[in-house]
Amino acid sequence: MFWKGVAFVSLLSLGHSVPETTLLDGTAQPCADVKETTSGIPGVHVYAFNAAKIPTIRQSLYVLDTLDWENGNPEAMRAAAVEYNRLLSRVQKARKLGYAMSNGNGDFEITVAQTDSVLVFGEARMPGEAFYYSSKVVGAVDKEEVRVVLLMCSQQLL
Repeated sequence: MFWKGVAFVSLLSLGHSVPETTLLDGTAQPCADVKETTSGIPGVHVYAFNAAKIPTIRQSLYVLDTLDWENGNPEAMRAAAVEYNRLLSRVQKARKLGYAMSNGNGDFEITVAQTDSVLVFGEARMPGEAFYYSSKVVGAVDKEEVRVVLLMCSQQLL
């Protein structure tokens, strides 16, 4: 009886393999408009999320993308500051697939379980810049590695 149980458990374990993973091989780069060097940006906090499970983060990113605050409108700038703080709070509270900080060359690597849509979000505190972030959605199914380039733009320069 004992050996039948062991054999049954062994067969079950063969059917339940470890989920496949994908390496997000990335770099945080300055925007083309402000690119003064070919090196990346060090110290960027990079988070990976299942894009389907973080509607509030996607909503905050949409709001920031649609606010017309780059022209110096004080009301829009205040609304953007409030939304950016809300976004960072949501990022901290949300369940992450992975996290990394970019190295001295701006490079980062995050290994995630294979997922249809992964939202990669990077943010950094830069002196004199109100908002310094970037996001990108990538597919991470049936791929061993996905290259991700986060263009870290000062949102005041766009």
